[in-house]
Amino acid sequence: MRLSPSSPLSALWKTFCLSVVVYGLSVPALAPLRPEVIDTPMSRYYAAVNAAVLDQRLTFHAITDPIRRAPDFGRQRVVAMMKK
Repeated sequence: MRLSPSSPLSALWKTFCLSVVVYGLSVPALAPLRPEVIDTPMSRYYAAVNAAVLDQRLTFHAITDPIRRAPDFGRQRVVAMMKK
């Protein structure tokens, strides 16, 4: 008996699809339709996923902003070296 999935990518795909379904069902608009026992964890999951996405965007900007400003920084260093 084999315990590993047939392919790591198929396991990843199944996990992704399940996560998308759970995220879709945890939308706050559906909260009145869910019992309280299920609503609390699903609302927390929805908030956690949204927070993770927003944090990644902030991290992405933290990486791209210095790269975008690199020509100005490089130009300032060259001018400073030429003044010496």
